[in-house]
Amino acid sequence: MKISLLAFFFISIIAMSSLYGLSRRWKRLASRGSRVLLTGGGTGGHVNPALAIAEGIRNREPETKFLYVGVKGKAESVIVRRAGYPLRFVLSQGFPGLRPSPSTLLFLLKVSAGVFQSLILLLWFSPRWVVATGGYVSAPVIVAALILKNLRIGHTRIFLHEQNSIPGQLNALLGRWVDRVLLTFSQTLSFFPKNGVLVGYPIRGSITRKPREEAQKNLPFQVPEDRQVVFAFGGSQGARTINRAVVDSLRFLIPHRHRVFIIHGTGLNKSSGYDASKDTENRLKKAYSPEELDLIADFYVRQDYFHNIGDVYSMSDLMVCRSGAGSLNEISRLGKPAILVPKANLPGDHQVMNARAMKHAGAAEILYEDTIVEEGVVLEKLEGRFLADRIMRLLQDRDRLEQMARCSGTFLRRHAVERILSEMYGDRAYNNGSGFHALPFKPLLTNGQLLSFLSQAQTRNPSNYDPGNLLDDPDDLVYYRHRAAGLLSHNAWQDRNLGVKLIGLTLYDEKIPTLLHMLADRTPVSRFQEFFGGDFQQVGFIRRNVLQALRILNRFDPEVEKHLFIALEDPYFEVRSQACVTASHFGFFLSGQEWWFHALEKRLKDPCFEVVIEAALAIGEMGTDSSALEILLQMRESHYWQVRNASLKGIQRLLQRKIVHPSRELLTEAGSFILTSTDFRPHFAIKETYNNLRKHCLDQLHGERPAQEARLLVERAARKHSS
Repeated sequence: MKISLLAFFFISIIAMSSLYGLSRRWKRLASRGSRVLLTGGGTGGHVNPALAIAEGIRNREPETKFLYVGVKGKAESVIVRRAGYPLRFVLSQGFPGLRPSPSTLLFLLKVSAGVFQSLILLLWFSPRWVVATGGYVSAPVIVAALILKNLRIGHTRIFLHEQNSIPGQLNALLGRWVDRVLLTFSQTLSFFPKNGVLVGYPIRGSITRKPREEAQKNLPFQVPEDRQVVFAFGGSQGARTINRAVVDSLRFLIPHRHRVFIIHGTGLNKSSGYDASKDTENRLKKAYSPEELDLIADFYVRQDYFHNIGDVYSMSDLMVCRSGAGSLNEISRLGKPAILVPKANLPGDHQVMNARAMKHAGAAEILYEDTIVEEGVVLEKLEGRFLADRIMRLLQDRDRLEQMARCSGTFLRRHAVERILSEMYGDRAYNNGSGFHALPFKPLLTNGQLLSFLSQAQTRNPSNYDPGNLLDDPDDLVYYRHRAAGLLSHNAWQDRNLGVKLIGLTLYDEKIPTLLHMLADRTPVSRFQEFFGGDFQQVGFIRRNVLQALRILNRFDPEVEKHLFIALEDPYFEVRSQACVTASHFGFFLSGQEWWFHALEKRLKDPCFEVVIEAALAIGEMGTDSSALEILLQMRESHYWQVRNASLKGIQRLLQRKIVHPSRELLTEAGSFILTSTDFRPHFAIKETYNNLRKHCLDQLHGERPAQEARLLVERAARKHSS
């Protein structure tokens, strides 16, 4: 025992000495000159702000040493190397969400490994400042810096720059512990009341307005002087929706080729799912003939990435781009008008919020992505015709374009780099807190909140339901519809299922063809998914909810009828059940069609009693003669009381529709139903149904007796008069 305590004592002394030595080394290196560790990546929107801050520090302290920490294969691999800063890589991965999954375990393993790698890099480099600009690469570096700082080894200050109006989940969590959170939008102050400061978005010095002639000299292609220039891009990685829309729009821009010039930045993305450059090239070759490509070459150039993007901006009259904070700030700095195509279903809808803020400022117009079925696949798309029309409409209205440019130039806060350096050096050259407070922030409803809000309203008043009357801003409904449609292309079936529900509740009837495609889709799943109960790619829950959405949308045509008929044979019982309910809902259109009646009659023999119940109710709604009554009477001895109850309700509906008429014989037949239930209930619903049916018959029979007697008296008097 004494030996163990002695060993523990010596180990503790050695550990404390090591920590003390590391701490002294950090102080010594920091005192020899400014050392700054930069981190942030995944996209240019995270990398470029870090480089802009580094540029500002280097202008003030030219001898500063920098180290950039990123993730392999992302935008920083290209942009940082080209900028000439030392670059190291650590492991990290995007946060997969709160729902436990194999991705959660992989996330924890990668981030843990990244934290360990970051600890080594920080101990070796010993920076004076850690500047993080977001993206999941920042997480392990910030965690490691906080660990070393709390152990009193790392003598560093940690700055986190948040570009978006809604902080990401990791930034929202880690931002509480850093020294300063540097914000772009005033409303984000409400998320960081203690250490948040509004500075704006740092932009590289190379992005400045130049005369068109000067900018042209730095470009590898020539733009004719008399052309209006459109610059279309989707950020550093590119955006498939924008890339494909630009390619598709060229067909409609060919007639205007002598007055317009398109510069297209396709992006650096070369993932297994999407290669931006190759996909764009293949789409061009597939869509256009050699003769058309020759015409297009006269007014269209493309490149994967423009490192001298400031020159392209200066050449351009109109932008087509996403609405990330980086793009908007660069556009605003140069006073350029824009057509924005925000990416939907991002955390906090920050791109949509950014785009709407710029639109309300008069500096931009918005085109939302739509979700369509193309070659049997559900995907997000922006129609090329719409894009071409909007481009030409703006280019032809020079007054409107100039007004948008003026509004763009005053959209966002200026001197962001100088404001950030003021915070880092503590010289108070800028009073960043003056005039700005945590503004009341009303975010858009999340998909879950929207679903709850609209479903409650629709349940309360289904006959007069109108989502447009429930929302404050008409633009909200437009976006919510597109956001719901965007969910239909997601990999996770839960997202697609949510999208189907929201399509119905937002009354987005333009998506009915997409819903019908999903209802009939029989794409098989992997054996692994099949083992856990999946049957097709569009799982049974999705197909069931498509039918519920069709009832809310309340649109009927031959295509809806065809798919509804197919759904009666669906392998999943809930789909067959909902198909019967939907057939009943559209009974006005379907009653009298013999094949529908026989299809419902077949469902009365379904192995699942839930389907039989809905089929019996549908026959009551759609039957047109006494054969419907005969079929329902045959269910009088069904094993399930719920089936017998539904059959009685079906008979009552036939009476209400005057398909059959009350009679003593009908009462006798109805009285032969078994009215007991196997459930332990104080109240039997089937008895109440029978009593309602019996009362309906008796009331009508009693009401008919005086009329029959009066008729007999009239007939008797007529015979007497004639004799």
